[in-house]
Amino acid sequence: MEKLESRKGAKALYVQIKDIYRRRILEGDLQPGDKIESETQIQKMYGVSRITARQAILDLEKDGMVNRGRGRGTFVIWKPAMSETLEGIRGFTEEMRLHGRQPGTSSWHASTRACGRRMAAAFGLDPEQEAFVVERVCTADDIRIAYIISCFPDGGFSYLGGSVYEETGAPARVEEEFSAQLPDEEVVSSLNISRTLPVLVRKRLGFDSEGRVMEYSLTYYRSDLYSWNRTQ
Repeated sequence: MEKLESRKGAKALYVQIKDIYRRRILEGDLQPGDKIESETQIQKMYGVSRITARQAILDLEKDGMVNRGRGRGTFVIWKPAMSETLEGIRGFTEEMRLHGRQPGTSSWHASTRACGRRMAAAFGLDPEQEAFVVERVCTADDIRIAYIISCFPDGGFSYLGGSVYEETGAPARVEEEFSAQLPDEEVVSSLNISRTLPVLVRKRLGFDSEGRVMEYSLTYYRSDLYSWNRTQ
């Protein structure tokens, strides 16, 4: 068992414990599905307080490494980051299935309302323009991967979570821009990430077969778990 450093200037004890488990997971010593020690066990192993042990586990969960289940324990869920090949037009659900991941929606809200300042700033819209707005936090194997905001100017549809394109049909054509930025509070809260973790941003303008705009969307991805690639 690795020993913790207590010298002046050393990392906080919970960070050292988190780093030990993170390294074991990344190196394959701990595999997806493996159960890690409880807070009490970590407390005794490293001679730290219960609060320190709990904070280490909370940070591992925030990093998408483990999942805590009340009464079940804490299990490793981390898998290598995904890289999306930029070809074709796919939604989040279809993309996850192509990677062999189980797509899900941990939370969502859909209503007809004003597009709001975020979408207005991104697409040059009137912030008071009404549209059917769907906000959702999307997961892969129960890990929060993306926060998606979509505006549909032609009105609402029956949305009960899951794939939006299974309800609307995929756009016939899209225009997209890609960027990276530090997350604001809304994205931090939605993805349960650190304020210092950059997010990748996909700005998508979708058109129907007649060339009319059918969708404005912004997707924020965890940069440590997602990337894009293109082959020519």
